[in-house]
Amino acid sequence: MNSVNLKFICNDELIDTNINPSVTVLDFLRLEKHLTGTKEGCREGDCGACTILVGEPEGNFINYKTVNSCLLPVSEVNGKHVVSVEGLNTKGLSPFQAALVEESGTQCGFCTPGFVVAFTGFLLFTDSFDLESAKIALTGNLCRCTGHFRIIKSIEKILKLFSGNTAISFTERINLLTQFQFLPEYFKNIPDRLQNIQRRLSSSEISAYPVFVSGGTDLFVQQGHKLKEKNTVFMSDILKGQKIRIEDNELSINAFTTVSELENSSIIKRIFPSFSGISKLFGSLQIRNRATLGGNINNASPIGDMSVFLLALNSRIHLTDGKTTRSLYLKDYFKDYKKLDRRDHEYTLKFTVKIPPRNFLLNFEKVCKRTYLDIASVNTAIYLETANDVIRSANISAGGIAPVPLYLKESSAFLKDRKITPETIIELINISKMEISPISDARGSVEYKTLLLGQLISAHFLKLFPDVIRQEEIIC
Repeated sequence: MNSVNLKFICNDELIDTNINPSVTVLDFLRLEKHLTGTKEGCREGDCGACTILVGEPEGNFINYKTVNSCLLPVSEVNGKHVVSVEGLNTKGLSPFQAALVEESGTQCGFCTPGFVVAFTGFLLFTDSFDLESAKIALTGNLCRCTGHFRIIKSIEKILKLFSGNTAISFTERINLLTQFQFLPEYFKNIPDRLQNIQRRLSSSEISAYPVFVSGGTDLFVQQGHKLKEKNTVFMSDILKGQKIRIEDNELSINAFTTVSELENSSIIKRIFPSFSGISKLFGSLQIRNRATLGGNINNASPIGDMSVFLLALNSRIHLTDGKTTRSLYLKDYFKDYKKLDRRDHEYTLKFTVKIPPRNFLLNFEKVCKRTYLDIASVNTAIYLETANDVIRSANISAGGIAPVPLYLKESSAFLKDRKITPETIIELINISKMEISPISDARGSVEYKTLLLGQLISAHFLKLFPDVIRQEEIIC
């Protein structure tokens, strides 16, 4: 098994090691460095007990993100700063640790390190020190015995310290957090230290790793042991440059762009302002910080949220083998269950979407057993261009109702040049039910999924045209 030379900073220690690039950071911390404060819980990215901070240089500051170390290959921290709970130690308890004790926010203590790291991460990256934002930042952390109420009380106590502190610079933030003893003093020197170890894998090193992985938040759950046995290189070592950009009236998104980067992109916010509502349903912050657009699409799940989103935009996928590049519509990429129109040695380079006109409408609907942090029973998205209550162009997609995420071709074609009326919607629902081929599984029966798709299509129009369509008019 080939190993690769990696350099990164782990807490306050410079690591210079030759290692299998697919070893998880969780295993590295616990087995190699004996930093056992990072706990191994579910090993699926659900519990948050293994949460760490990963800081990556971006200009004159370090962008710290919370991630699940159980799903993070060590090759992905090359040139970065890895922070476990031990790396947050000051002379005594940090104010948040002390608040957890005072508010009885810990019982067995197994989840506590993850909460401490995740909340510290929130303090490092937030622009608004408010309770709602803090709770969103900790949605990927689960406490099974204490309950979240006492933890929330601890958070409320700490946030009072930061009242009035908004939009402060990175240096000011680090100084403030070290002053309050949320961070040790060594954090001030990390930017300069990281500058001295920046290095990307060479072309010869990359060519020795024939398996390309983007994100890996599902692969490390399903095939983590297999990845350790293969020569694997990760997409961030291959794809460079600006991830999200406008080119020739098209939106171009690199395959290794994470869901968080999409969510926070000023370009995405301007063109698709509703995307943040979609991404919040995708998974926890730790998962969104790692899950990539290319990984989610190539996973080929019939209920992939990003697949359904991009299908509704009639996007194109661009594939390359390193020498030649080809593109095709995403709706033609999915061939059958987990089967794609991707040739040997090809990987996904980017996705492109035509910039929509001003009169476009977009909506996404998803039903699952719990609102957040869950996979869909059925999900669907719709894209419309309208004029005077007439639909000029339409794309409808849905997941959970076929072996692949499906572009509803007949339903989309039916809507063209149709007036927006209850009768149009009822007929559309009947056509859509003829296009799908759901199966009964753990997420619902054939009958349930068929009914659900109709209800979600109704929801599209109720949300997009509340002044035109009333719910009682489209019951069918």
